[in-house]
Amino acid sequence: MRINGEVAMMFRALAARFGVGLGMALLLATSAGAAQVVEGYGHVTAVDQPGVPPEPTLDYKVILSVTKAGPDGAPAMGLDHAARLANILDQFHVPANHRNIVVILHGPATLAVLNSVGVKAHGKSANPDAELIARLIAAGVRVDVCAQAMAGMKITRDELLPGIQVDESALTTLATLELKGYVPIFD
Repeated sequence: MRINGEVAMMFRALAARFGVGLGMALLLATSAGAAQVVEGYGHVTAVDQPGVPPEPTLDYKVILSVTKAGPDGAPAMGLDHAARLANILDQFHVPANHRNIVVILHGPATLAVLNSVGVKAHGKSANPDAELIARLIAAGVRVDVCAQAMAGMKITRDELLPGIQVDESALTTLATLELKGYVPIFD
């Protein structure tokens, strides 16, 4: 990014005022007051002069394998990690078409996909993951579920939240996307 002299002076002043480096001043100036792409989730703490900052020109291809359900009444941490990744990439101006984030839910985390009908059918009172999943999908994150885990838990397609993609298995989704260049992150 090219910065003209006047803008550079503004960043230096901001850096001096808050006792931070120029990189942090740029991040503060460009993200201060900016809404997160996944609002309310995936909190990001700004880092002064990060050693390996996200690069807007790279094509980020990441699959998060989420197997662990969240603690009592809270969303799964793996889903929050997906939100954090989306928020960080957005704050560093990685364009939406360069943020290819997929979540595959399986194991105990499979229940995260239940809509209100599914919640009742499976003896639950609420789905603490529903709002976060809706926000992830709205932010362009693909949320998939393992059909094998669904079958094992007797979850039907009409019990799924809107926008959930059903995959043959988490195993094949992970293998296929890794072979296509996606980097896996496991919880």
